[in-house]
Amino acid sequence: MKCSRLRKIILICLLCFLCLFSAGCWNRKEIDTLAFVIAVGIDSSQKGYLVSTQVANTAALTKQGVMNAPNFFVYSNAGKTIFDAVRTSTHTSPNKLFWSHTKMLVISEELARKGLNPVFDFFARDAEERRNFLLAITPQRAKEIINADVKTTSIPAITLSELLEAYKFSSQTAYINLNDYLREQHSTISSLLPEVRLVKDQGAKVGYKVYRAAVIKKNKFISYLTRKETRGALWVLGKVKSGIVETKCLDKSKNSKERIAFEIYKSDAKVKVKKKSGQYMINVDIKEQGNIAEASCIKNEINPKKIKKMEKMKAEAIKKEVESSLKKAQELNTDIFGFGELIHRSYPKDWKKIEKQWDEIFPTLKVKIKVETKITSDALIERKPQK
Repeated sequence: MKCSRLRKIILICLLCFLCLFSAGCWNRKEIDTLAFVIAVGIDSSQKGYLVSTQVANTAALTKQGVMNAPNFFVYSNAGKTIFDAVRTSTHTSPNKLFWSHTKMLVISEELARKGLNPVFDFFARDAEERRNFLLAITPQRAKEIINADVKTTSIPAITLSELLEAYKFSSQTAYINLNDYLREQHSTISSLLPEVRLVKDQGAKVGYKVYRAAVIKKNKFISYLTRKETRGALWVLGKVKSGIVETKCLDKSKNSKERIAFEIYKSDAKVKVKKKSGQYMINVDIKEQGNIAEASCIKNEINPKKIKKMEKMKAEAIKKEVESSLKKAQELNTDIFGFGELIHRSYPKDWKKIEKQWDEIFPTLKVKIKVETKITSDALIERKPQK
């Protein structure tokens, strides 16, 4: 017994002694030796790829920062592969690139048309960067987006990510991070990426602007959707949370320029699939709720009959957006709605048989769209005739 106790005491002492040497962070990196990458842009080049990194100037961003010093630096390097271009940056950047704080990845349309497998293969394998940074496509050079001296109080990449966040609430463009994109591209879903451009601002400098949504299928750029087509897809995906729906004015001629503007409060979409006689039918049920944001052309708008008419008009407008999006998606043969994955979950045995033929099935897939809208009473005005 005494021998056993002695062994335990010796073992405990030995473990405590080893802890003295194993304490600390084995992979610790000193801040002053790192270059924090906030955004990256990737273009095609004669050598292969051109990688441009926007790096935060930490010295300028501190309270005791250097006067008139830029908030960021940009390093552009070419390579035969993405990894080669990134490693070449060590020849131009005095510090090691650190990817954990990356906010944006901007890719040129030119490169996206050729294929994006190498780009996302690199970022999917890199253990240092996080997968929650946002993605965007530009018809310009990605280097121009990253290198632009945009009028901002912070770093341009942060301004761009905040702009995409703001556009998200207008429900007229796409919003996607790397993790969601990789998940979609490993299925039959075609992804939607926002299109960003540099535009001349009202001042002397340039600014960012978000336009349409780019359709990416199997890591290749296919085409763009208009803003209405984009929102049509977002209705089906249940991602419309706010925005404006416009219709013609009630009881006015079709040529009338007067319009009613409805504000979207919330929406929900339920998408189901049914199989009948060997054919699949997709049922999309959309429910929306909002109020009247502007309707100067209507009198006595609190009349229940007029409210019902306006709800019907708004529902028709939403349905047209969904139909235009569906038509464009089937023309492009791009399943941006995830209908294939829905069939996969609902009829797993069938999916094994039809998965390889999905590109032939989707363009002629039947989809039934139902839209219900409700106008809340909190913004209705009783317009009394003027004396």
